[in-house]
Amino acid sequence: MPERLELTKNAQFYIPKNAIDDSIINDILVAAVDNMDTGAQFVVDLFRADKRVDESDLEYKCSVRVFPSVRPVYFIDEELEDRVYAFIILIEYRNYLAILKKSCANISELLKEHFALVDSRDLTSTFGDNDVEFQKIALRNMTISDRAMRARSYEAADLKGLLSTHAAGRSIPFYLKLRQGPITKTVSGTGRLVESSQRKSLDEIAGWVKEQVELIENPSNDNNFLDSFAKKVELSDVLNACEPNAILVESTPLQERIERDGLTLKYKTARGVNVVVSSRIKSKLFAGLERVYELDSECKVIGRENCTRLRKNEKSLTLTSKALTKFRVIENGKEVTLQKFIVKNGYYSVTFTDPKYMYFMGACFQDSSGISEINSILEIMHPKVEMPAVTSEKGSFNNTSTTFEVDSMFGVVESLHQNDDYIFCDDLGIEWADHITLNRAESNISFIHSKHGSTSTSASNLHDVVGQGIKNLGNMYFTKEQMLERINGKFSDTYTNSGCNTSVDRIRKGDPAQAEGYLEGLLKDYKLHRKCILSCSFISKSSVTTEFSKIQRGESVPGHIIQLLWIISSFAHAVRDMNAIPIIYCAD
Repeated sequence: MPERLELTKNAQFYIPKNAIDDSIINDILVAAVDNMDTGAQFVVDLFRADKRVDESDLEYKCSVRVFPSVRPVYFIDEELEDRVYAFIILIEYRNYLAILKKSCANISELLKEHFALVDSRDLTSTFGDNDVEFQKIALRNMTISDRAMRARSYEAADLKGLLSTHAAGRSIPFYLKLRQGPITKTVSGTGRLVESSQRKSLDEIAGWVKEQVELIENPSNDNNFLDSFAKKVELSDVLNACEPNAILVESTPLQERIERDGLTLKYKTARGVNVVVSSRIKSKLFAGLERVYELDSECKVIGRENCTRLRKNEKSLTLTSKALTKFRVIENGKEVTLQKFIVKNGYYSVTFTDPKYMYFMGACFQDSSGISEINSILEIMHPKVEMPAVTSEKGSFNNTSTTFEVDSMFGVVESLHQNDDYIFCDDLGIEWADHITLNRAESNISFIHSKHGSTSTSASNLHDVVGQGIKNLGNMYFTKEQMLERINGKFSDTYTNSGCNTSVDRIRKGDPAQAEGYLEGLLKDYKLHRKCILSCSFISKSSVTTEFSKIQRGESVPGHIIQLLWIISSFAHAVRDMNAIPIIYCAD
């Protein structure tokens, strides 16, 4: 009966952690047929049969189960069921197990216990750049901000030479489609290899498995295209090479999630009573979580050694904090500690003493650009002589104020852009930026986000303003109608802040009556480009250059410096992905 099987080349490959025996294979088969129709018989039932294909000198073991399964029908209000035939095929060749399956029950836990998956990294090393045409690639962006574009895909006859690999080291390939001569293959992030072909017999599939195993064991050294991208790495390998040195809780998405889903946040008092957290305490909590926390050699948070640490597990890094366990999040009627909520949703990232590694989304990744792109990161920093004189973000004002103070960040920004045609103050409310400026002569639209603070290389201050910038990248591609609605609505009022109704016009420069014709011409300009600008008085380019140069030389730097590198890099990549220009105004 097995000789009647007609199969496609679609399999996952595994390496056993220990020798394969009858009990392991039997457990997998039993688990796979858990959804078998009650009382039914196997159509094919083969257990570790020794097979030989003389013409290819192939010997392998094969286990097969083909069986009927039923599943409920949901499109009609009757107790109807679909009857389908499922199968699982286990091919043992050398020290590998190939699995082909369809519609069987879940066997993932057993596979994790006894086998290691041959992942996409190993599968893509079976061919060289010159042997294939990369026709489609899907990428997951490696970013510390969930406000950035998370995934993107590209498709062409051959992406080599067409797809820019600038800063590709922060993008993780999770799907590949390629042509190798007349053969089309796909490789997924789950380690599944699919090859287009006619349906094949069981022996022919075993021959294909043999070919793939031999290719896996003899990888190509010509993978320059794929080597440009970030790669998932084993946490154990990273920990053997370096140590965690800082942790950053993603407080902004955490707060937004709690507010968006209307989740209740409670605090457990010393008496064991849960009380709803006030707005004041909540603001204080999230402000505290915004900081970058450095770790000592024992992975304890410096300054909080007795209560907060990073726990190293076999496959993960887990944040543990006595303080966070006192806060409870109520979700779907169930109470969970804030610590568990953060860990479960991956709202934290960890950097290492080697900055090319980062842990986030519950896995460890290697940035293959990292250090090599430091020079391009420094180039987006534009020192401004006005920065040292800045004393506040917006200055003080009263109801007679008509301008922002010259020593405020807002005042400096308006001075720097005084030659632009239009300047709008969009601060507060539903804002796209703190300032939006238009310049027809330079064919430019600028979105400017400002933040003031004492000069520092801390990553915490930059984290929030980067998030604001990334969140509003899509708004930079506004239509004429959208901007006119803003000009005739929000921008027609004067600026109000903290209950003070000032006389500061939100249209800081430009004639609103001429805006429609102006926008029509600007948006049709083929030279039009966009700039996303962060105006930060607390950043000194010379200080950042000094610290980043240490990284380039392989010297040790504090954890917050590595976090700073990642944050600026995330900003630059997110902006460039939107075909805009990233700029940071800073001190010298």
